[in-house]
Amino acid sequence: VQIVSGGNGCCRAELVVAPEHQNGYGTLHGGLTATLVDTLSTVALITRTAGVPGVTVDLHVSYMKAAAEGETVVINCSTLKTGKTLAFLSVEITKKETGELIAVGSHTKFIGQ
Repeated sequence: VQIVSGGNGCCRAELVVAPEHQNGYGTLHGGLTATLVDTLSTVALITRTAGVPGVTVDLHVSYMKAAAEGETVVINCSTLKTGKTLAFLSVEITKKETGELIAVGSHTKFIGQ
C-alpha cells in the first residue's frame, strides 16, 4: 500500500493487487479489503485528531466488484465527523483505470478518554 496523500481528515492510497492479496478466485481478498478500510480510515482520522487513533466500535464493508491481479485500486478515506467520543469515517475503493467502485466502507471509532 502506498499512501498518495493525506491531511485534514482525509487519506488517499493505492494498492497494486499482487498474488499475496488474492483469494481462492484470484481476486482481491475481502479480508484485505476490510483491513484497508480499517487501517487507512484510521490514517485519515489521525490527521484530524493529533495522532489519536481511537478504537473501532463498528466496521462495515459492502463489496461491489472484484479486482484482479495487476489492477491498481485507489482507496479514498474521509473523516465525516469527530465528536467528543466518536468519529465517523467513510471509505471508497475504486479501480484506478476505470473508476469502477469495488467496495465502500463505514468505520466508527471511539476517540474519548
